Amino acid sequence: MSGPRYHRTRAQDQRLLAFECQSCGYVSFPDERRTCKRCGDAPATFEEVRLAERGEVETFVVQEYLPDDIEVPQPLAIVDLPQADGEGESARVYGLLTETELDELSVGTEVEARFRELFDDGERPINSFKFAVPREVKR
Repeated sequence: MSGPRYHRTRAQDQRLLAFECQSCGYVSFPDERRTCKRCGDAPATFEEVRLAERGEVETFVVQEYLPDDIEVPQPLAIVDLPQADGEGESARVYGLLTETELDELSVGTEVEARFRELFDDGERPINSFKFAVPREVKR
């Protein structure tokens, strides 16, 4: 399995750092772009912002048919993570779900980011965030 196709720094992987367009407020995660996806400003000026560790499931899918070496069912979600300071727009973050039963999952469910191993590239583990229903919220 290959790694992510975009460049991320350790700070982005471990601290949920995103980038806010200074022209329109769009928040990009995980990568900083030359052109803003929303307003088209190019070259865009982005400012680093920190995201909160808790957000809300915007949508999700449960993958049932994957190669034999990947555990199924595999829930994936798009999560709206607000900025840590409570200001500005939320970022839409795509991620795997972990430690969550399928019956706990629905649109609007609160989830938290947890630092986990995503996969092993043969030489070293590749770590980033997965999402899970917070333990105190679980039914």
